Amino acid sequence: MDTTDMMTRHNLYRFLLVALPLLLLPGMVLAQQPRSETDKCGREELLKQRKEFFAQELELTADEATYLDRTLREADKKRIPLWRELREQYEATRSESLSEKQATKWLEREQQLKSQLAEIDDQTMTELRKQIPARKLVNYQQVQREFARKYVKRSQLQRTDRK
Repeated sequence: MDTTDMMTRHNLYRFLLVALPLLLLPGMVLAQQPRSETDKCGREELLKQRKEFFAQELELTADEATYLDRTLREADKKRIPLWRELREQYEATRSESLSEKQATKWLEREQQLKSQLAEIDDQTMTELRKQIPARKLVNYQQVQREFARKYVKRSQLQRTDRK
């Protein structure tokens, strides 16, 4: 793999790190505030679309799709607080000038959070393989990225239409 491919992959991972929280938390308000019914309906609709998209793209049976959906929802419960913390840190570092010491501390925490997210991803894949054949999961990451791209694109179009 050459340097350009590595940089492209790195940029894609960074995009997904920002896009996935948006994907899973549409219309999110602050963590302390309760979600409105509209947000809950929007999130449930998104999760339904995710289940259907994965089922179709990975050629899952109804039972496999249900298992995947349940497993991903459980993983989301673990990921969401980490994504929130990453986003909060990102916002905080954008709004203030950081000393070298502060920047070092932020980078160390960012790496910890990313390691925790990677561990959740590993655990999720291990769990999925218990009930879904590997041949169906081989394209899981690509399907996940494609769903994220489609969702972000659709969200951008909806925002444009509202203006």
